[in-house]
Amino acid sequence: MKGLWVIPTPIGNLEDITLRALEALKGMDALWCEDTRNARKLLSHYSISGKPLRALHVGNEHKAIQRLFAEATAKGWKVGLLTDGGMPGISDPGFLPIREAHRRFIPVHVLPGPSAFLTALIASGLPMERFVFEGFFPRKAQKSYLQPLCSEERTLIWYESPHRLVKTLGLLREVFGDQRWACVARELTKVYEEVRRGTLAQLHDYYAAHTPRGEVVLVVAGATYSEALA
Repeated sequence: MKGLWVIPTPIGNLEDITLRALEALKGMDALWCEDTRNARKLLSHYSISGKPLRALHVGNEHKAIQRLFAEATAKGWKVGLLTDGGMPGISDPGFLPIREAHRRFIPVHVLPGPSAFLTALIASGLPMERFVFEGFFPRKAQKSYLQPLCSEERTLIWYESPHRLVKTLGLLREVFGDQRWACVARELTKVYEEVRRGTLAQLHDYYAAHTPRGEVVLVVAGATYSEALA
């Protein structure tokens, strides 16, 4: 079936891909990728070859979308959209080609699959019924960014760089208080996966003494959550 196919890919362990995603990858005429090197690694792992790879990432997304849709339309392609890991469109420019496909009345087919923030939320043991995904923690975040979220009762989730984790935990601790419960989920599904729970004070002190590495998801309990009452 022609159109734009949104294909989720593993967030770490390449064995976590679905059978349907593999069949979709094999059936695409071309693949639009956040990073063609990562896409090539995945395809090679499953012996999939002969697929034209096109780069669509932060920095080239607006020009690339127009060029890629013109190419795909001219050739009648069945195109797959990939991110470096997880669901395209979550904290990457994937929503732009999806929106453009709708504007052009091109069918959009979305396959279900893994997402790092959902995996972290479930692993955290913090309330999952209601939550807020805030994307990447702002690089230059100040107290003014966090203060409106201080009274938020839903569980809060951010992506964060390991290099900024200690600073971010310190800022959260300052605004939310030492005793707010949280979880750092690091290197999910990979060899050195770590899920560490504790108060913001405990997590800040731990990572200040143990330099974190790898991709990080930060999950913070809502304002009214208490371990004693859970």
